[in-house]
Amino acid sequence: MQLQLDPASPVPLYHQLAEALRYRIATGALEPGAALPSLRDAARQWRLNLHTVRHAYARLAAEGLVHTQVPHGTVVLGRSARTPARAADRFLARMVREAGERYGLTPDELRRRLLLFGAAPDAAPEPVYLVECSETQAADLALQVSAHWDVTAHGWSLERPGEPPPGPIVGTYFHYNDIRTRRPERFPAIRFVAIHPDPELASQLSRFRHRGRRQTVLVSERDAAMAGNIAADLRAVLPRDRFEVTPVVEKSPGAALATAPAGVPVLFSPRVWGGLSPTQRADPRAIEIRYLIEPKDLAALGSELDWSPRALPRPGAMSPRLRRLSS
Repeated sequence: MQLQLDPASPVPLYHQLAEALRYRIATGALEPGAALPSLRDAARQWRLNLHTVRHAYARLAAEGLVHTQVPHGTVVLGRSARTPARAADRFLARMVREAGERYGLTPDELRRRLLLFGAAPDAAPEPVYLVECSETQAADLALQVSAHWDVTAHGWSLERPGEPPPGPIVGTYFHYNDIRTRRPERFPAIRFVAIHPDPELASQLSRFRHRGRRQTVLVSERDAAMAGNIAADLRAVLPRDRFEVTPVVEKSPGAALATAPAGVPVLFSPRVWGGLSPTQRADPRAIEIRYLIEPKDLAALGSELDWSPRALPRPGAMSPRLRRLSS
């Protein structure tokens, strides 16, 4: 079945898919009893994320146009099934209202509880995999996602053999070409986010600065081009009038600590930091360069994949790092 979907459109893809199938049902192109492609077949055929297809099918099921039954799949019911759907909607509306009035449950809290009682085994979101060049940074980006959204996020380094298990993949524009060439079959469904250095880095370096002088900062990386890119990124958070950022290429992790002048901090890229020994990390001059996902991209992920926001503890009970991730 050929469908015209536009990934560049501001209209969400799940809405485009539901509308296209709804039109075919209304015009008879999809007759009652016709089977829709399975979630995985549909995702592959229309180059969509699995959650996008599931969301669209759920919309049609809520309108009484299709019915999903394991293991038979999703079948078209036609327009005549809308009356039972409206009755079901009234029942659900009454349940939501009573849950709030009698037990103080918000609709989102009620939805989470329902997932624990009688929901289909695949109702919970699949794990999402954050792909980066090092285990250290991949795990950190996964923490940022799971701190903001109620999903299970795992880091996946490009240094690992093979590819992540089934589920959404999120990469960074840093490694757009690497991911595109390594995973061409899954590439159309992969989402990319922009990242930037943690603005807190400048305050971390304040203890090294001398009054009235620019502070020299070394940026350690094992690849010259990447070292230059990271140094350029850092200049956005380390003002030129206060810091002199110098890239350093080293083949042995931590070698820059042995050659750096006294009092000069060494900033390590995430993948080099992951290779340092505990003793090297404990050196007061050694600082990890942390990258944070752009807030607008982090918000867009949840919107596109239909995630629920993470219920966070009270601000006073959070660690400073978790507070930064959730802000």
